[in-house]
Amino acid sequence: MKTIPLTKPYIDEEELKAVLEPLKSGWLVQGTKVVEFEKVFSNFIGDGYTCAVSNCTAALHIALTLLGIKENDEVILPAFTYVATANAIEYLKAKPVFVDINIDTFNIKTEDIEKKITNKTKVIIPVHLFGLCADIDPILNLANKYKLKIVEDAACALGSYYKDTHAGLFGDIGCFSFHPRKIITTGEGGMIVTKHKPLIEKAKSLRDHGAKTSDLQRHNNKLFLMPEFNELGFNYRMTDIQASIGLSQMKKVPDLLAKRKEMAQRYHDPLSDIPWIKIPVYEKNYLHSYQAYVLRINKNYFNGDMKIANSIRNRLVEYFTKNGIFTRPGTHAVPTLGYYKNKYGFKNSDFPASVEAETTTITLPLFYQLKDEEQEKVVKTIKEFGEKI
Repeated sequence: MKTIPLTKPYIDEEELKAVLEPLKSGWLVQGTKVVEFEKVFSNFIGDGYTCAVSNCTAALHIALTLLGIKENDEVILPAFTYVATANAIEYLKAKPVFVDINIDTFNIKTEDIEKKITNKTKVIIPVHLFGLCADIDPILNLANKYKLKIVEDAACALGSYYKDTHAGLFGDIGCFSFHPRKIITTGEGGMIVTKHKPLIEKAKSLRDHGAKTSDLQRHNNKLFLMPEFNELGFNYRMTDIQASIGLSQMKKVPDLLAKRKEMAQRYHDPLSDIPWIKIPVYEKNYLHSYQAYVLRINKNYFNGDMKIANSIRNRLVEYFTKNGIFTRPGTHAVPTLGYYKNKYGFKNSDFPASVEAETTTITLPLFYQLKDEEQEKVVKTIKEFGEKI
């Protein structure tokens, strides 16, 4: 039986040729290709200074470091996100303060943020989950009111817009991911974006062990002495091999985004009238990039019974697997994961919408090479399963 994967990066001969350039040149780590990739990325999103790093977790870690987050500071974030968002806070011995989500958008419930703000709160991290921007305006208002900083977790949000502005450009710093499940990939990789030049200059030092000058700068200026190290930095450099792949991928972005929207619509149309599921929603001010197409089991169809909704989700996943279709839940309710539950004593009832999202969501296959007949099989499988409920 031919299987349908959840996702598959779009790599062709262009990427294969691109990686040969740094391999032949002998300059493999953080060289001219990284500089070029940073410029191309900045041009695409339309603004900001950029700093390429090894992954988005590194980007978040550096972002919080740049903003001076330290032990016992508090950072607000949504409870439904990938664990890396919270982990970056823990690295600095700060405290993650979780806020529940809006179950319809899967993004942070903005009306619940203010009640979590204390005199220890320093930063809000809105997550633009699955390619849909968080409701940014109320968050910006709160940040202004309480003198807080904003770090946007835009890992999923390349090509996502809110009121004609690209994700990552609203707060103090934006962080993007190039993991193979994202819109474009460099294998692993991340990007820091900010409108503040001093921050990006420091970010570029921090990613390179805290060096005052990079290897490329020393090479271009024919400096033979070792650089000064005035900051405690990290080894979060991106390689020129990764950046070469990224440059090739960036050429494909308009086509990749257009295809994802087209495929999302091919799910929307036949699935929107099925009462026991809920498809992704967004308002006219948003442009969804569909990094992932995540639907959920409608617990209200089952008289609000979460256990039944979770059972239906799990049975549907098994039915997909039986038919050669790979799926997975949306992401985590992070406060219920072992580390966070054990450290902070969270209960599932503390974040009901996030727990509902983790236990009732299914991510459908969505990638550039997905064929029409494969999408039709996914839809057909859902409808066949629905007849058995």
